[in-house]
Amino acid sequence: MKYLKLIQLLLVCTIFSSCINKIEKLSYKKSRNRLIKSISTKYSGIVIEKFSPREKMYPTHFVLSSNDTLCPSNSEVMNIIKIGDSILKDSSDNYIYVYSKSGIVKKTWFMKIPNKYRKDSVFPLRWKGKWLDSSEKKNN
Repeated sequence: MKYLKLIQLLLVCTIFSSCINKIEKLSYKKSRNRLIKSISTKYSGIVIEKFSPREKMYPTHFVLSSNDTLCPSNSEVMNIIKIGDSILKDSSDNYIYVYSKSGIVKKTWFMKIPNKYRKDSVFPLRWKGKWLDSSEKKNN
């Protein structure tokens, strides 16, 4: 009887572990594919809104006047842009250009690219050596 309970516990732990592993893989794939899609997409227009889909959080997205495009981005971009700025990001490019009303142009990377995505076989080969500054850790 004691062994039966132990076997049941081991079985439950194995199933639980397997489920967690599958969820992590699905989450990884979804995030990687979303990053590739964001880099592949062209964005241009005037910033009309900055927001976060989560309550009481700093903005993580912005909306452009052109077709009300919703653009997720990184905190560096969100710190640079202001309502009324013009944005240009070409397709298959990870740099974004921010044109302020005063004429100042700022250039930064659009999405942070984790090194694990760069090493992934699904990550576009032509991008593997590009935008390396978006993957490096900054030393404080």
